[in-house]
Amino acid sequence: MSNDIKFAITGVPTTPSSNGAAPLRRELRDLQVNYPEQFNLYLLGLRDFQGLDEAKLASYYQVAGIHGMPFKPWGGVPSDTDWSKPGSSGFGGYCTHSSILFITWHRPYLALYEQALYASVQAVANKFPVEGGLRAKYVAAAKEFRAPYFDWASQPPKGTLAFPESLSARTIQVVDVDGKTKAINNPLNRFTFHPVNPSPGDFSAAWSRYPSTVRYPNRQTGASRDERIAPILANELASLRNNVSLLLLSYKDFDAFSYNRWDPNTNPGDFGSLEDVHNEIHDRTGGNGHMSSLEVSAFDPLFWLHHINVDRLWSIWQDLNPNSFMSPRPAPYSTFVAQEGESQSKDTPLEPFWDRSTANFWTSEQVKDSTTFGYAYPETQKWKYSSVQEYQTAIKKSVTALYGSNVFANFVDNVADRTPALMKLQATGEESKSAVSAAAAHAVELSGAKKVAAKVHDVFQQAEEKVQKPVVPVEETKAEPSTPEGMITRSGRKRDSELTTSTGPIPEKLKYLAPDGKYTDWIVNVRAQKHGLGQSFRVIVFLGEFNPDPETWDHEFNCVGRVSVLGRSAETQCGKCRKDNANGLIVSGTVPLTSALLQDIVGGELQSLKPEDVIPHLRANLKWKVALFNGEEYNLEEVPDLKVSVASTEVTIDEEGLPHYSRQYTVYPEITEGKPCGHGPEDQI
Repeated sequence: MSNDIKFAITGVPTTPSSNGAAPLRRELRDLQVNYPEQFNLYLLGLRDFQGLDEAKLASYYQVAGIHGMPFKPWGGVPSDTDWSKPGSSGFGGYCTHSSILFITWHRPYLALYEQALYASVQAVANKFPVEGGLRAKYVAAAKEFRAPYFDWASQPPKGTLAFPESLSARTIQVVDVDGKTKAINNPLNRFTFHPVNPSPGDFSAAWSRYPSTVRYPNRQTGASRDERIAPILANELASLRNNVSLLLLSYKDFDAFSYNRWDPNTNPGDFGSLEDVHNEIHDRTGGNGHMSSLEVSAFDPLFWLHHINVDRLWSIWQDLNPNSFMSPRPAPYSTFVAQEGESQSKDTPLEPFWDRSTANFWTSEQVKDSTTFGYAYPETQKWKYSSVQEYQTAIKKSVTALYGSNVFANFVDNVADRTPALMKLQATGEESKSAVSAAAAHAVELSGAKKVAAKVHDVFQQAEEKVQKPVVPVEETKAEPSTPEGMITRSGRKRDSELTTSTGPIPEKLKYLAPDGKYTDWIVNVRAQKHGLGQSFRVIVFLGEFNPDPETWDHEFNCVGRVSVLGRSAETQCGKCRKDNANGLIVSGTVPLTSALLQDIVGGELQSLKPEDVIPHLRANLKWKVALFNGEEYNLEEVPDLKVSVASTEVTIDEEGLPHYSRQYTVYPEITEGKPCGHGPEDQI
């Protein structure tokens, strides 16, 4: 098929329901446990999709290549780059990162992927034997199939890893089209190029060395090391959950919520964004492999599960904030749709994605509702509710069930699961000496630093002496979190559609920290030039001592969180990225801090969340480092425009345990002044 042929993006063909109902995109682990036929078809269909001729327009290779390399026009959509200009390196790609179009551009892109995958799923279903009703069973399952997502911010089901085995295993069991159960190469684990460069120079030398996509590649052999991902995700899960909860329940402006470009007028409470959290997952799961480079990330099968989850979080936020959408902004740089200075808005064409007519491109306004492409999510089944208020209440319950209701309940949930001693403390209030020692040993395993181990030992030792009753009674708040219909709980068991939150109000033993339900919430804000280092890097935030070896930072007990910056070199073929580089594009991100402060309060190192206590504590203990995606430390004072600041806002928790943010932020230069790249009183926020 020629790349000059226009390709209509329709999503999965869907007959509209009278009440607006649409098939659901489900969480990966839910699909595997509760919809085994669809999960089996997903694996077989993805294998079929990945095996299509790379020259075909709707092949996995071609669809993935829209995102970056090989930087070739797709679907009859030429480059806006003027190839005749001296120094032009040809096609500049369709990149929209750090753009107001970031999340909206990816929606028709994901619809294209789902459309092509669905076609393979249907083809596979019809290959099963007729005998025994096997074909009929799989054809029926295939009709409702939608591409799943991986919810990296929710607590994993009990007894499982933070990174599912279905993604990390090299082989996986399926019922194949011959009706026999067998092990196949896992299409969720990697994509194997056939070949790597179907046309000479499709990939740079750095990526041409890999016959398959890799994660955390060994520096010498290039072998993928997927086993490194789960502990890294688990170590920063508290920060990730708090960040997602903060975005969904606190942010009210689409522009602030959606993308990470910083400008001098950015509010201290708007440094975070969905794009910022999205970047962290590319970093945590890629480890200098394909997922951590935007130019090749779409070739990793994980990319699609990740971005469908990003799309889901946007759907949830949008339905909580239906009156907020992108405001027109002058394009700061030339992109694939507009020249510098032209207006970018909800009506800007989302190239190269032709609508159903193939006469026009989809626009952000047209794709605002996911049902346009024939799908919804477990949390966005709006047709089940009689009013907008009832629907939004249900969404908030879903959010709190998955990510926690407030920082105090989240702290007990997140930190308890991370440290066995505190888990026992929450359930019984009786902490044994042996369990304390086990917790300290666990901290050694996480951090490799004796000082951190001693600190954790003290935390649980003091908690043992202070607490005589349960911090969180099991029967009241530690029941398994209920989830939207069709989802699985932490134990892996399916629950009914009755939604209740396991977190609820402030745990009794922590109420003194929020008199009348009010407390001060703390965050760390980071900004830096996106392409200033000519490569990707991360800013890692610590609260307390840590091992100086950067190889350990991902596992440090005192690692609070990170801001990942997906930068590229000045030689990149991405036209927008070269322009961003030349203009010194600055991006920003946020690391939630309050949960880490609560841990220090439980440990007796801090008295309260009030500024008079927190300011000196952070001045003494807050630290940050910069590491490249290859794991090497980088001198943070050489990172262009890097600035780290601390801010706080007042929060009120209602009777149901839901937080209400004042959105009035105070910045504290006295905490960061004089530290390398720390914000000072004369610095711009």
